[in-house]
Amino acid sequence: MGTVIIATLCLPSLAAAEHPGDPQAGYEYAKQVCSGCHGISAEPSPMPEATRFREVSDRPGVTGTALRVWMETTHPTMPNIIVPKQDMLNVIAYILDLKGRD
Repeated sequence: MGTVIIATLCLPSLAAAEHPGDPQAGYEYAKQVCSGCHGISAEPSPMPEATRFREVSDRPGVTGTALRVWMETTHPTMPNIIVPKQDMLNVIAYILDLKGRD
């Protein structure tokens, strides 16, 4: 019986691990920093070679961890932007929140 209680108490922290930030704050940050190149919601990307965030969110295997690795890795076609940790977590939460939207 005690195991069930412990497992139940752990569920919120597991959900928080996958969605570690604030999606609305992530949207606001992306609007200021990312939208010059990327389509961050329904609009197409201003730069065709920059992937829309909705496309990223719907790729198979996209998780919070995968997005964090992606955002921490330099890309030859992107400027080397250093995103503060909480802003990164918020953008990740925003991208994950887009999953399955049209």
